[in-house]
Amino acid sequence: MTKQTPTEQARALKDCAKRLGFDYAVRGGTLTITKKFPAGSMDGFRDCDMMYYSVFEHLPRTSPGSDWGTDGGGIGGMTALAHGVFRMNRSGGSKRVLAALAKL
Repeated sequence: MTKQTPTEQARALKDCAKRLGFDYAVRGGTLTITKKFPAGSMDGFRDCDMMYYSVFEHLPRTSPGSDWGTDGGGIGGMTALAHGVFRMNRSGGSKRVLAALAKL
């Protein structure tokens, strides 16, 4: 298998986010993905919580970092459910992939 270039990885991330209905933003060394769903919809929240990692898997980690946001692992999930906005962040991702993603 041929290793993807940072631009190819960025395109794959962008395509996956679009296919799953997530918007994305690059801020410094952090990738943020966001998706709206009907407030109070457990089905909408569950779908976001199950899908977000499919986007993150396209951003390889090259330094220590973490994933945080409104997933079901903490109080953030209740906030997402109440407001209908699911948001997750990833730090420590490849700076080259993030730079390529910011240019797309």
